[in-house]
Amino acid sequence: MDETPNLALALAELRGAVELGFERTNSSTALILQRLDQVDDRHAELAKHVEQLQTRLAEVEKTAVTNTQLAERTRQIIAVVSALVTVASAVIALIALTRG
Repeated sequence: MDETPNLALALAELRGAVELGFERTNSSTALILQRLDQVDDRHAELAKHVEQLQTRLAEVEKTAVTNTQLAERTRQIIAVVSALVTVASAVIALIALTRG
């Protein structure tokens, strides 16, 4: 008869310990799930931001001028300016010859 109260007490203590362990596990699981939800939200925000940046980059690339194109435009401008200077020099020389 001595063992029955001790056994009942030991079972009650064991039950309390198991319940406490389950509560701790449940709270830890809830915390992990909450953090996973936050990570998912952050991931969605970052994915949206990356998509916006890719769209902007695609738009910039459509209108961007390459170095080769810029060099060609510069050569064309120099050629036009040279031609204008040559024509202006010829006109000035003709004016000087006709007056002088």
